[in-house]
Amino acid sequence: MTASKFQSTLYATENPANFAKWEPKIEKYNQELIDQCLAFDKEFYEKCKNTLPSAEEFDSKPLKALDYLPQLLDPEELKIVNQYDLKTLLEKQKTKELSTVSITRAYIKSAIISHFTTNSIMQFLIPEALEKAEKLDKLPKGELVGAFHGIPISAKEQMNYKGKVTTASYVQYLDSVAAESSVTIQILEKQGAIIHCRTTQPQTIMHLDTWNNITGRTRNPLNTKNSPGGSSGGCSADVGSHSSVLGLSSDIGGSTRAPAAFANLYGIRPTTKRISLMNGLSGGKGQESIVAIQGPITRSIDELDYFMDNYLNKGEPCKYDPNLVPLPWRQTDKIDKKILKIGVLYTDNLVTPSPAVTRAIKETVEKLKRGFSAEDNENLTFEFVDLKPYWYSEEQMKNIYNTNITLYTVDGNKVQLEMLKESGEPILPLTRHFLEFGGGSEHSIYENKMYNYQRDSLKVDMLENFYKKLDLDFILSPTYVCPAETPANSLYWGYTSFWNLLDYPNVVFPTGVYQDIEKDVFAKDQQFLQNQYEKMVWFNKDGEIRYNPKDYENCPVGLQLTGKRFCDEDVVACVKKIEKILKVGRR
Repeated sequence: MTASKFQSTLYATENPANFAKWEPKIEKYNQELIDQCLAFDKEFYEKCKNTLPSAEEFDSKPLKALDYLPQLLDPEELKIVNQYDLKTLLEKQKTKELSTVSITRAYIKSAIISHFTTNSIMQFLIPEALEKAEKLDKLPKGELVGAFHGIPISAKEQMNYKGKVTTASYVQYLDSVAAESSVTIQILEKQGAIIHCRTTQPQTIMHLDTWNNITGRTRNPLNTKNSPGGSSGGCSADVGSHSSVLGLSSDIGGSTRAPAAFANLYGIRPTTKRISLMNGLSGGKGQESIVAIQGPITRSIDELDYFMDNYLNKGEPCKYDPNLVPLPWRQTDKIDKKILKIGVLYTDNLVTPSPAVTRAIKETVEKLKRGFSAEDNENLTFEFVDLKPYWYSEEQMKNIYNTNITLYTVDGNKVQLEMLKESGEPILPLTRHFLEFGGGSEHSIYENKMYNYQRDSLKVDMLENFYKKLDLDFILSPTYVCPAETPANSLYWGYTSFWNLLDYPNVVFPTGVYQDIEKDVFAKDQQFLQNQYEKMVWFNKDGEIRYNPKDYENCPVGLQLTGKRFCDEDVVACVKKIEKILKVGRR
C-alpha cells in the first residue's frame, strides 16, 4: 500500500519505510475529523453518508455540491446558508430573530456535507464553535460584540489555531500543536467571528490545485471531477459549497485568485503587508523576493469589501504585527472619476488562454461598453485599450516568467525539502513540478539580488509604460488559462504569479460565463506558440493537443482586475461597478 504511493524513481526526500511509520498518524488525524462529526450529530452524519454519492463518484462525475443541500438541510438551515448574507445574519442576531447557535449549527452541517462532496475540510472546530455561539447568545438583544459577531468563517489550515495541530499539509507536522492562533484569526475572533473549520491546502502549499498526503484531493464544488484551484482550494470549495460565509486564504502565486475563479467566487490579492501573516506555517521562511499575502474569498464583492474595511480599520492588525504598513481601508462606495480606462490583456504572449476565457473577456468588455441601465443611476463610463500592441513580447515574457519562478526556489528548495524529509512522504506530481521551477537549483546572494533588481525594474516599467503612459486605471486579464482545471494539471502560473512578482493588487470576480462545450473550441487553424510553456499546457508528450471542451463542463470563468500598488480599494470599487452591470449577484 505504502510503496504504491511512490513513483518508481524516488525524489531525494522520499522514504517509503519512514512514511509507513507516519501512516497511522494520518489515519488517526482523519478519524478525529469523523469523530467530531459523529459527536456533533451522529444521525446527520450517517444520513449524509447514506444519501450522498461515493467519493469515487464525486471524483469521476461532474457533480455539483450545492445540489445536495436541499436533501440534507431543513428549510430554515437552507435559508441561513443559501440566502442570508453577512449583514443579514448580523441583523437577525441583533434582533434575536436567529440565534448564533442556529446559524453555527447550520454552517457546521453544511461543512459536513462539504467534507463528503468536496473534501474541503482539514480539521473541524465544532466544540469550540458551539461554545462560542452559546456565549454570544447570552448577550442582550441589540448588542453585538463586533463586526463579525457569530459569523461562521473558515481558515486555511496553515494559519495556526491555538491548541490545535497545524500541519500546513506537511506530514511531519502531524504532532505539531500551535501555541497561539494566527494574528488574523485572533483579530477576527475578537470581533465575534466563529472559526468552525480549517480548510485544505496542497503539499508544500505551492500548487494551483489542492492535493496532499494527509486528506487527499479536494474537489471543485461546481464540478467535482475538476480542481478547486490552489493552494487555497479548500477555502474555495468550502465557501463555494456554502459551508462558510467567507474563508481566509493566502496567495504567493495565485493561491487566492485561481481558487476564487475556479469556484465562481470573489477573491482579493491585496498589496503585501496589509494583512498579517504572523503565526502560520509554510515553506516561505525568510522569503522577501516574492512575499505572500492573506485575503478573503467571498460570495459577494460587498462581503469582501466589508471584510477588508473591518479587519483593517477596526481590527488594526498593525498593533500586533510590526511587518505591516499602517494603512487604513478607504471607503469604496464612491468613484470620483466619470470615465474609467481599462487595459485589456487577452493573452500574455506566453500561453494562449482557452476559448472560454477569451469569450469571457470579450463578453465582459462588451457589456461594460454598453454601460449601466437607467435604473442603475450611475454617471460612469468605461473605456478600453487593447494591450496587444503594448504588452511584453514572447521573448520578454519568457525572461520575466523565468525570473518569477526562479525566485520561488532561489534557495534550491532547502526550506521545502527540510519540511518534507522527516516523514519521507511521497512527492506529488505538482510538487515535483514546483520544485523544478527555475531548474530547482540554489542561487548565490548576488544572483538573488540581480533577480530582485529585474523584479523592481519591471515594477517601475508597469507603472510608467502602462498606468501612466496609457493613462490606465486598471488592467483586465485572465486569472488562469482555462476554466477550473482538471486535477493535477494546473501547470502554468503566469497569469497570476506575474502580479505577485510586481506586487500589484488584484480582485478576481465571476463573469457569468461558463464553459460551453459547443462554443468553446479552438479553431482548426489555431496558431499556437512554440515556447515550452504553451506546449506544456496544451499538448501531450506526443505533440497532440490535449484540450477537450467536455473536461470543463459546468466550470465558470472568473477574470482578474489589477490596479496600482496600495490602491486596493480602487480595484474593489471598480469591481463593485462591474458587478452592477454584469448582475452576477451573490454566489
